[in-house]
Amino acid sequence: MKNFKTALPASLIALSMLTLSGCSEAETEKAESKAESAMQETEKKAKEAKSYTEQKAKDAGEYVDDAVITTKVKAVIFEDDNLSSMDINVETNNGIVQLSGFVDDEADIDTAENLAATVKGVKDIENDIQVREEQ
Repeated sequence: MKNFKTALPASLIALSMLTLSGCSEAETEKAESKAESAMQETEKKAKEAKSYTEQKAKDAGEYVDDAVITTKVKAVIFEDDNLSSMDINVETNNGIVQLSGFVDDEADIDTAENLAATVKGVKDIENDIQVREEQ
């Protein structure tokens, strides 16, 4: 009986320790799982942020490039003695130059387009220049 009285509390203590260590192990696994999920989510968000930042930088670069292209096209048209840069509008979007306005003859339309094509960064030209009607 004495052994039973000693054995029972010892067994209960051992059982409690096993239960506690089991809970502790389960808690540890749960915490590790949450930490892993949080780390994966953080990595995902970091990649999304990087992609967003890179795209915005690219967009800003394209905007600057378009402004530079527009300025250079206007400059080469201005330098031509036969064309009036005041009568020709130049806009650029993603490297595509749009020319519009009025000139004195058909040859000037081609000249403006050919000059625009010499500018570095021009991908394509939409030429909407028209011959001015004589009054």
